[in-house]
Amino acid sequence: MPAPASATYSVATLVAAHTAFRDLVDAGLAAGSIKIRDAADVLLAQVPLTYPCGTINGTTGQLTITPDGRDESADADGTAAYAEVCASDGTVHLALPAQQGTSAVSGKIVLNSLSIVTGGPVEVLSAVIG
Repeated sequence: MPAPASATYSVATLVAAHTAFRDLVDAGLAAGSIKIRDAADVLLAQVPLTYPCGTINGTTGQLTITPDGRDESADADGTAAYAEVCASDGTVHLALPAQQGTSAVSGKIVLNSLSIVTGGPVEVLSAVIG
């Protein structure tokens, strides 16, 4: 086996870590959310999550976070910079950079648009970790 260029975890380790992370997000009395913020930390939108908040691929160890719809009415105007994956009580468990697109990008929140308009819809197209 060649020397790795970066840290390389076994699939079993990724599954265990992502299961523990998913359980943290789901630990509250209700489903968690993804809070989308601009570079100044202004809350632009909040997208609800399913309960449980995602699925873990047993072959790759990847966690796919699953939104439960979209935010139909954004809170503020701005350019999305990052998103926080939060438990139902608002506890932030992960922050990921935001990217506009149509395909999943591991380690990023992919949105329908980075330009958020107050009162407009905001959709998370993908949130994959690992």
